[in-house]
Amino acid sequence: MKRPVEVSTSELIEILDRYLQTEGDIHYAIKIVGYPGVGKSAIVEQVARKHNYYYIDTRLAFKENVDLGGYPVPDNNLKRMIYFRPRFIPPETVPEGYDGILWFLDEANRAHPTVIQTLFQIITERMCGEHALPPKTAIVLAGNLGDSDNTVITDFDDSALDGRLAVFNLVPDAENWLQWAIDENIHPAVIHYIATYTDRLWDSSSVNPNPRGWHQVSDTLYKAYNFQTEEQFQSYLIHNDYTVLQKIIISLIGQVAGTDFILQYVSPRVIDSNDILAGNEKKLQELKDNTIPAEDILWAVNGAIHTLYTETVNKNGKPDEQLLQKLTNFLRFVSCTRADTRVSFMFALVRDCGLFTQIPDALKRIDNTEVKQDILEKVRVFLDV
Repeated sequence: MKRPVEVSTSELIEILDRYLQTEGDIHYAIKIVGYPGVGKSAIVEQVARKHNYYYIDTRLAFKENVDLGGYPVPDNNLKRMIYFRPRFIPPETVPEGYDGILWFLDEANRAHPTVIQTLFQIITERMCGEHALPPKTAIVLAGNLGDSDNTVITDFDDSALDGRLAVFNLVPDAENWLQWAIDENIHPAVIHYIATYTDRLWDSSSVNPNPRGWHQVSDTLYKAYNFQTEEQFQSYLIHNDYTVLQKIIISLIGQVAGTDFILQYVSPRVIDSNDILAGNEKKLQELKDNTIPAEDILWAVNGAIHTLYTETVNKNGKPDEQLLQKLTNFLRFVSCTRADTRVSFMFALVRDCGLFTQIPDALKRIDNTEVKQDILEKVRVFLDV
């Protein structure tokens, strides 16, 4: 079977854009896999709207093969069975006012084996049972990963079907998700929090929080509590008992992220990862003066490491000047932390980010010789110098 190619949100959007530009006249379908809640269906629907495609979302986990083909009905005049077209498959023609159809077949790898075989016909023959798909119909499948994300999937190995799929593993990152969130009018409080703590967008180890959960938090703030602005949300937290609201949010994104999301508006941390990566001189001096709580430093540095890792991956391990400057600022801050925590931070940087060989180049960006030498002495244990 093909190994899925990892893509970011923006890359997946471009892939879908190009796919829809072919108007369905291409000899393969797109399949998207990924952890639950990373935004697969939301992205596909967004792209369909952008291209003015009629969007159909069919969950295959709840379908049987006979559902796709339609139920047989006797034709007494011709003395044969005919099959009525199911309502949930594409209509015979593109609906008026639309430029095409995007048929999104979700939970494809949780479907019954007989349904999976029908997918072969849909993709190769542009037929669903006896029903022809209209021109300009694009097929996009989606599914979960299985063991790695604790989901149950149908075990099948069909090289013929596999050869007609382009398979991509969606790995969300905050930068691209935030652009999507702005376009989709996600609540400003959620956008502000994720922009500040990018590592809180999703947790692959526990699959919670995730983009779907944050979308649900946004809906809760907008619709259940009628908070249209960030200020309304914060005012409510300050002047009311927010226990119930906090429990709702925790149920959607987990204990750690949910609790911290609330606390950022009740008792915000004094430093964040953006301060570190931007080289905030005021915060750096506060760190030197030992006026920043250790917990806040821990959160900020871990968030900065997560951002460095994500940006390194997005640049295919070839950091540009902007990323190297962020690494420089990171080293300046970390060199001012306690020796024991500094070792842990540097170990995490080397282990997770793949920027070990870039540290000397990053240090060259520091003009002050004394500062450069001081940092070098503190991180020398990680360098072969």
